[in-house]
Parts: sequence; structure tokens; C-alpha cells
Amino acid sequence: MKRFRLPIALTVVALSGAFCWTCAHRPSSAPGHAQGRLESGGRVRTYISWSPDGPGPFPLVLALHGRLGTGAQMLTLTSLTALAEQERFIVVYPDGIGRSWADGRGTSPASKEGVDDVAFLSALIDELVKNGRADARRVYVTGMSNGGFMALTLACLVPEKLAAVGTVTGFMGEDFATRCVPARPTPVAIVAGDTDPIVPFVGGELQGGRGRAIGAEATFARWLQLDGCPGTPVVTALPDAAPDDGTTIERREVSGCSGGSAVRLDVVKGGGHTWPRGDRYLPARLVGRVSQDMDASAELWRFFKPFSR
Repeated sequence: MKRFRLPIALTVVALSGAFCWTCAHRPSSAPGHAQGRLESGGRVRTYISWSPDGPGPFPLVLALHGRLGTGAQMLTLTSLTALAEQERFIVVYPDGIGRSWADGRGTSPASKEGVDDVAFLSALIDELVKNGRADARRVYVTGMSNGGFMALTLACLVPEKLAAVGTVTGFMGEDFATRCVPARPTPVAIVAGDTDPIVPFVGGELQGGRGRAIGAEATFARWLQLDGCPGTPVVTALPDAAPDDGTTIERREVSGCSGGSAVRLDVVKGGGHTWPRGDRYLPARLVGRVSQDMDASAELWRFFKPFSR
């Protein structure tokens, strides 16, 4: 499979004048994947997808790129298609407007253009279910950075469409976290590097003035509250599978929440604004370390798999 080694994260200020983001842009296409279009909000929206052979319906995973990314870049970052081939689920990589998502913080190009990405992604789910390929009871959303913020926004606003959500390096905006009152509990998995230089683990202002977030632990705590989770988190140190990568991972999880949901936080100690075991899309001096101690795509799928609506 052709690899596109392109930026998918929030703007990295240090690259100003040294890297041409616009020049690096590629249309969302990839060998072996279908290209799709869907009109939403007066715009033609695009995506690429991969689907197993057979009549279906199959589980559906939407994978949302980060700020300045594309669907094709998300494919390369996560290697989710290879996992979908093994596990027989549909994976769809949508494209945001202005290479961004209107995730509720009001700071992205998509937000400033008045894009309704909740409506677009909801309509995309409906379209895939309507054609008989996707199982409406097993729809999952994951995302990186701005895409992770967007995944949590969907869990807040359209939880009736989702079986579970996962986010890597994306949390909740400060204002949006207080406004999030979902109609039903949604299982949520969060993966966060505690040395992320772009979306701070502890919360606060994102690099480049991209708005404010409540941070990884506060997002975890908020979803424990929203999902009505009992007791205290079970804390587990994951195996240090790659001792030389400069990272370790601590998992905090509460299960048995309302509606049978669960909430998990994987703290990648020493990890950056990266997808564990994913593509190294920019140098470590700009985005931090890529942990090799777990495959984030496989772990998110393992988290998703038991849940259905």
C-alpha cells in the first residue's frame, strides 16, 4: 500500500516558513479503497473507505484525521485498513473542510465556515447503514487530535448512533465539556501522551492558539460522570514491550457504568502528539515520541468490539 508521509496534527508553529503545508496536501485516495461523496449542508463531502467482501452488515469504524490532515493521511497513520481486513469491519476515512473538523470549540476553519460536521458524519453513518453494508448497532468512531475532539463531540450530541468512541491526543474543549449532556451513556477510550507538545495533557491553551481543552484526566473524569461509572478506576501498567522507546503506558479503567458502558484512559508516559505504534508523521522534536508499547488501533478495536447498541 502506498504511504503518504504527511502532517495530520494541529499546526506546529516551529515549522512556519520551513514546511509548506499546502504543498503537502494530497486528495483523499488510496489504492484498494473506494472513494465516496455525500452532499451535506450544501457541500459535497468526500471520504475513502474499505469494506470486506460479503453481504454484511459489518461493524463500521469512522476514523477522523487531525487538523491539517486528510482521510488518506489517517489511513497511513493508523493502519486501520489492515486491521479491518483481519477483523472484517468497514473502515471509513472522511475528509474535513479546510482539513479540520467543527468539533464544538469554535476555533477550526470548519467551525469558522459554519460547517455542521455532526450533521455530515451522522448522514454518512445513515448512508452506510441504509445501503445494507454497515450494522447500525455496531458503529464506532475514533480520531486523532482535532478528530479526537470531534469523536467526543459526536458522543455528546448523537450517542444514539454510536456503540463506542475512542480518541487519541484529543480531549474536550473547556466550554463544550460543560455543555455536553448526552442522551445516553457511550463507552469512551482515551489515549494521551503526557508530554504532548501540541494538545497539553494537563489541559489549557493548545499550541498555536487553537483554543482551550480540559486535558486528558479531566476528560476521563467527565466521562466517568456522564456515563454514571461506579467506584474508582482500576490501574494497570501495560507491558513495556519496547524498553528503548522512552515510553511506558498506564491504563485506568472503570467498567460496569450505566447501560453497561465503560471508560478508559491510557496514559502514555513520555509519549507525544502521536498515535502509539502509528506512522511517525513528523520528527520527534516537533511532536514527541511515538510509543511502541501498544498498537493504538488494535487496542481501540479491542475496546470497541464488545459494545453494541
